[in-house]
Amino acid sequence: MEAITITSVFSAVVGALTGSLGAALLGAGIGAGLSATLIVIHETNRERKNRALDLIQEYSSPDYIQIRNDASKALKKSMLEIESPSWDSLYRKLSTEEWQKISKIEHFYKKLNFMVDIKEADSRYLAKYFEVEFWHWQARYFSRINIESGEPEMVFQALADAFENPNNKKT
Repeated sequence: MEAITITSVFSAVVGALTGSLGAALLGAGIGAGLSATLIVIHETNRERKNRALDLIQEYSSPDYIQIRNDASKALKKSMLEIESPSWDSLYRKLSTEEWQKISKIEHFYKKLNFMVDIKEADSRYLAKYFEVEFWHWQARYFSRINIESGEPEMVFQALADAFENPNNKKT
């Protein structure tokens, strides 16, 4: 980015020294425009990466790891005990604490899906961390619960599109 600014300044100086004021102004204008465009692109990409890292940090915090472990235990138990484990039946039959933990996981993936869908978080960074984790929750719990709830099997479509399913990878 700085090279373009230096180049535009150099072009302006050369243009001014050769007596071509139009060339000097054009060079400076083009250089400044390109520099500004590249800075905006760079800053946007940096912010998207930072948002991705914030989501990863939230998901991998000690408190959230405990929530995930507890939610997984409650869902495993529910899948065996509840004949039709829809979102409504889970809400009605689980303890408040168990339901809140499961709900936190679902809401986190809703937020993650939304951030990927509107391109506010870098999906390449997120995919490196969440690819296996997301498909684990999707295959093991979400798809069955969604079907039992009368929803499409895949409600996190942006994540499904961005994260390759490790079960479909060819070795």
